[in-house]
Parts: sequence; C-alpha cells; structure tokens
Amino acid sequence: MNSQKIAENFYWVGALDPDLRVFDVIMRTEFGTSYNSFLLTTPKYKVLFETVKIKFFDGFLQRLSEHCEPVDIDYIVINHTEPDHSGSLEKLLQLAPKAKVVASPVALSFLSDICNRELPVHPALDNGVLELDTCRLRFLSVPLLHWPDSMYTWIEGPDILVTCDSFGCHYADERICNDLIEGDFLSAYRYYFEMIMGPFKPNVRYALERIKDLPIRIIAPGHGPVLRSNLDYYLDLYRKWSDDDRPARGPLPRVVIPYVSCYGYTEQIAHEISAGIRAEIDADIALHDMVTADADQVAAELAAADGFLFGSPTINGDALPPVQDLVMQLNGVLQGGKVAGAFGDYGWSGEGPQMLMERLKLLRMKTIEPALRIKFRPNEEKKLAAQNYGRRFGRKLKEEWQKIGTTASGRTFWKCVVCGEIFEGALPPDVCPVCGAGSEAFVEFTPEVVNFQSETPLKLVIIGSGAAAVFAAEAARKRNPKAEIEIHSQENVLPYYRPLLTKSLTRAIPDNEFYLHPAHFYEEQNIRFCLDSPVSAIDRQAKTITAGGNTVSYDKLIIATGAECFIPPIKGADLPEVVAIRSAGDTARLKAMIAEAKKRIVVIGGGLLGLEAASALLDAGHEITVIEAAPSILPRQLDAEGSPVLQNIIAKARMRLILDEFVDEIEGDEHVVQIKTKRGQAIPCDIVIISAGIRTNTALAKAAGLRVDRGILVSDGMQTSDPDIFAAGDCASFGGRTEGLWEPAIEQGKTAGANAVGDAIRYHPKELAATLHAFGSKLFSLGDLGHDPSATYRQIGSRDELQSTYSKFYFRDGKLAGGFCSATRA
Repeated sequence: MNSQKIAENFYWVGALDPDLRVFDVIMRTEFGTSYNSFLLTTPKYKVLFETVKIKFFDGFLQRLSEHCEPVDIDYIVINHTEPDHSGSLEKLLQLAPKAKVVASPVALSFLSDICNRELPVHPALDNGVLELDTCRLRFLSVPLLHWPDSMYTWIEGPDILVTCDSFGCHYADERICNDLIEGDFLSAYRYYFEMIMGPFKPNVRYALERIKDLPIRIIAPGHGPVLRSNLDYYLDLYRKWSDDDRPARGPLPRVVIPYVSCYGYTEQIAHEISAGIRAEIDADIALHDMVTADADQVAAELAAADGFLFGSPTINGDALPPVQDLVMQLNGVLQGGKVAGAFGDYGWSGEGPQMLMERLKLLRMKTIEPALRIKFRPNEEKKLAAQNYGRRFGRKLKEEWQKIGTTASGRTFWKCVVCGEIFEGALPPDVCPVCGAGSEAFVEFTPEVVNFQSETPLKLVIIGSGAAAVFAAEAARKRNPKAEIEIHSQENVLPYYRPLLTKSLTRAIPDNEFYLHPAHFYEEQNIRFCLDSPVSAIDRQAKTITAGGNTVSYDKLIIATGAECFIPPIKGADLPEVVAIRSAGDTARLKAMIAEAKKRIVVIGGGLLGLEAASALLDAGHEITVIEAAPSILPRQLDAEGSPVLQNIIAKARMRLILDEFVDEIEGDEHVVQIKTKRGQAIPCDIVIISAGIRTNTALAKAAGLRVDRGILVSDGMQTSDPDIFAAGDCASFGGRTEGLWEPAIEQGKTAGANAVGDAIRYHPKELAATLHAFGSKLFSLGDLGHDPSATYRQIGSRDELQSTYSKFYFRDGKLAGGFCSATRA
C-alpha cells in the first residue's frame, strides 16, 4: 500500500492491520486497526509524527521513502509513547542520524527506557513552539489521555491537530480519511472511547477545553480514520461521552457503606460508624447489605461518592466476595484520593478488613487506618470504638469536602513550592514557567476558602505593579465586591512574571505565560489599572496620593513599590551599554543590544539571577564573563564542597568565571570598551550587566513619615505605622528582614489586601528554596547548609560522577536542617 496525501505537504505513511482481532489483550478489534504515522514536509524541514508497531516497519519505511529518505528527517514528534506508536523509533533513529525526538518531558523519560539508549531530544514544553520555515508546531500538554505523557501537536498554518490516541478508533480502511469512507465507524469510535478514554473523562474535558478555540481543519489520530469532515460531530461526541455521567456535586457529601454481615455483627458496626460520621459532618450516607443489594447500582453509587467504607467479616482468613468484588472494581484514576475505610467482625484471625484496606491503599485512597476489627459481637465499648472510627472518617471527609481544588472542568490546582505560583491543570506543569522548577516541585493545592465578606464601601489604592500589588487587589476583591480598587503603576505594561525576565532574553515568551493576567481580567474584576502613573507623594492627613500629577484619594492604601537593582558606585556605570535587569524595559533594551551580532558581555555578580542571565546569553552564542566578589560561587546556596562542583560545570560550559574580585571601573568614552578589576585586570567587553542585589524602594514611605529601616516596617498583618496604610512585597520589612523573592511577595500581598478590607489574617514566613537552571544543570537548595558556626551538624552526601549528580543534607539536633542537590540531567 502506498502513502496517502492528507493535505498539502502532509502525508499518511502509517500501517494497516485489518486482521487484528484483539488489541492490548483486552480490546476487541472486529474492524482491525491502523497505526497512523504522518509526514509534514516544508522546503527546509521534514517532520514525522509517531512511528508504527515494529512488525510493520518495512512497509512504513517504504511509504516514508516515497517523500523523503530517513536521513533527511529533522524531527520525530511522539505525542504518546506506547509501543504501538513508538515501537519503530529506535530502528528509525539508526537511519535518521540528524533527527531529534520531540516529546513531552514525561514521554522522553519513557522513551529512554523503551529504546534503552540516549536519544537526541527537543523537549516539548506545554504551549511551547517549534518554528519551521513555513509553519509552526505548538505543543499542548494534555496528560492522562490515557498515559501521563500525552500531548497534542497543533500545526499552525495548515491547521492540523495531531492527537495520537484521542479521537481515534480501531478501524482499518485503505481510504484512510473519514470523508472517503462509505458507511459509519461510530461503533468503533464509541467502543474505543469507552475502553481507552472512559477512565479519564476529567482529562478529556480538560483537553477539549484547551482546543475549543483552535480553527481545526483536520484531526490526525494515532488509530483509525483521519478526520477531515464533520469535525464538530466527532468533537461533540467526546464532549457528550465525557460529560454525560459526571455526577453533580450535591449539597452534602455522599458516603456509601457496602457490607456483608453473617450474624448481624458487621451490620451493627456499620450503623455505629454511620452515627460517628454524622456526629462530625452532615452527610448523605447510604448503607447497603450486599446480600440483597443490586451490585451494579452500588457500584454506580461508589463512582459518585465522596467517601466509602467497606465492611466484611473474616471467614477462612479472607473478606467475603460480595464486598471484595466491589473493591476490586474501584479505579485508582477515577476514585484515587477519596476518603475510604474498612471494618468488620471476626472470630479468631480478622484478616478480612485489613485485606480490603490494603487494596484501598494501593488505589491511593485517603484511608482511615488501621482498619476497624471487632471480635464477635460489639459491646458498648466496641460500639464506641466504631463510632470513633466513624468520627475520624467524618473529620477527614469534612476536611476534603471543604476543599475546592478540583474545578468543573476536571482540572486541579498545583502550587510550586519554590516560587509559590499556582497553576491549573490535570497534572502539574513539566517546568514552572516562573522559576524553572521541575514537576517534582509542585504539590496539589487547595485554593483559599474565604469566609470573610464585606460590602462596606471603601476606596483601596495600591501603589506598584508587581506580584504583591496584583495579589493584594485579588484578595481584596474576593472579600469585598463593592470596594473601589485602583492600582497605580509607573510601568507602561500590565503586571508580568518578573522571574521570567532573564529567560526572555533569548527566547520569545507567549503573552499568556509572561503576563500575570490578560487585560480583561482586571476589567472583569472591576480593578482599575493606571499605567504610566508614577506616584510622587503620599499625604497621610488628607489621605491622598499624587499620581501622574493628579491627586487621588484613598480610604486604605497599600504600598507595593518593590525594589531596584543595586548599582555599585563604579565609574562608568552610567554608560548606555550598562544594564541592570529589573523590568521589562531593561530586558527590551538589552535584547536590542544583542539582536544584530554576538557580543562580549561581562556580568557583575554571580548570584542566581546573574548566572541565569549569563547561561541564557552563553547558549545564544555570546562570550560571557562573570565576576563575583565572593571567594566561591553561590555561598548561601552551596557549601564548601558544593561550590566547586558548580564551578566545574560552568568551566565545562566554557564560560569564564572570576571569583574573589571586584570591578573598579567600566571604561569607555561614549560606549563600553572594557572593565578593569581591583587587581588591575582588563577585560574587553561590549555590554555590562549588573546583578549585584537589590535595594528596597522606601523613599515614598519615608517621605510620608512611615517607620522605615531596610524596608517599610510592617506587622504580621502587613500594617505599617499608619493603621490605614499597608505595605507588601520587596519594599516591606517584617521580623527584621526583607525577602526580595516572588513567593513572599505573593503571600504578603494577599495578607495586605485581605486586611485592608477588614479581614484579619496573618503572614507566616516560610523557609524558601532556591533553584538554578543554567549551564545544562539544575540546582535545588533549601535551609541551613551548616552556616551556624556554633552548631553541630551531621552530614550525609552522595556523588555520582557518571550521572553528574551531587547532593548533601545537613542534620541538626536529629532533624533535617537543609540540603542541596545538583545534577546535569533532569
């Protein structure tokens, strides 16, 4: 069979298996199946999407060769790594030496174990773009369709969506495209959805949400017909099937208690547990004796339940089949994380409840342990034990019920423990777009439950446009829908993720990643945003500010003026090619300088931000020198043994690093020519980047008579010495310290905004981690790394030269005090 043209420069080169009758052991395939692979050709590039099952490699290679030889393939995109899609990859790579494998980071880790070799890779990050000469590929992370590695590739230009397992079916037909196939393959399409996508309906809904605004012309799945016509029909079927049995959230949490009771003892325990649950939470509780109950009906109730308990006596060392069968039908994907328990009576051994409990634990339930076991008939004391078990269950259920993390679309919230930013998605991001931390740095997050509400009319004015300002406005609006909220910013752009500034030097960052919120967010929240409105004075007596030459009144004021880069008193620091990266304007100016040619760049300061900027510019081909005043690199984030490890990584990256040195002068008449160090060393350069720390912006507060030390002094409620004025973020000083980091700015902003409208919440500082993603390596550091000379530490370290990893942990008084890990591999 020959290849098939799907669209201009887009070809099917896959394989058909019409005689297949069983797929993956459990699926019937009465219509056979196809293993779809597609080739995109442009004048400069050849891009292959998926491969085929290895047994069909020869025919696949023949069809591929009709349009290009394997040696000419530039990229192989793998949207999902199951061997029916990636089985030929290893063999193909032997014939395609220049090809890079494009896949999600999760998929790349799977592929390295499938192929058992190092792969030439191009990681496909969520919403990342691969620019071709005539079109671009955009990658959309849609995990758990039906593996955690899955993604879609959107080919912008021809408007083709390559989906692998989504929107496919087991159906072999030589005509390949649905508009050419006579008759209907709906039964195969429905069966495929039920078997493959059925357990992942929330994730299907999430995927549909992500593609709803795309102008899709063609859907290219991994199995079955390519969809070129009636796309809305097939998409709507997925919407219907993923939504039709989604249980509505009722007014009360639902608890299902199936049990079997030989002599009535387990039934008594079930009723006592039920009473205990009701003592803790008002719940809809259904008890089912599985001797008489309809097992299918109970299974359906379990699917919709918020919690369940299973009861069985122990007979011959085991739980009884009617309950055991129900537990075996539970699905960890659909029901994992629900509150669960097990109970039962016994005569002499009592293994039954614990066997049920082990299954629940394997399914990742939030189990109430240990399982409740009562010997023979429960007396008053044992009934009390059953009630207490129910109370424990009820308290846990109440805790989970109050959480609102899961959204209607099936997504959950994830918090990066490094920078504190919160994202929405079925799985955490592969990489935090703010700080660069990997998916392992995310924890599932329950959004704040706001109990305080006020409709008191007041005008809240916020000075600043960083994280503290925006999150203060959000916190205030959540609590007071009537308040007038106004933000004054001296910048001319909406608030953005400041940690992305160094990353944006050498790569384009989409607006939806760069800005904290789109413009319509502020309109919808009724937050007035005043750009180019620098504040020059605060009049506390009149309760006004002067902004952009205008007088603005306030009832409550939040100062979130942030900080500025510290510019050391170096001669020549005012030359036009000297840059400190603190704002989007700074980044734009530096990008303009490096746009036309490779430059010699000196970075003054070897801290985290300085090294990130240096690494990004080094990767772009510039000649970089970093000058650091300390005798070792990152002395706060690494110890005496860890710093040389990073220094060695930097040396291998061919970047010049000078330690224990100061810059004395930046030389040049009108433009930068070179720098001179204190020791007299001259280093020719075109650009100087200063990354020497920050200084808080306190002049406005100080002129207004507020108490100031290193920052604006605030209480744990972020209140200044004036009860109507709050401060948050880099400009604030709490507990004798200014943080200068993203996460504290967020938390302080939330605190200030909430309290400004009448709430009473408190800011609690946390131990914060530091991360560095630079020079092909990753560093994570947290806590005390033996810096207290009066303390005694126990150290545990590990070093693997082969894997280029190094880690060390410090223990103090028998407790973990801190540690760091570095690796040149993700």
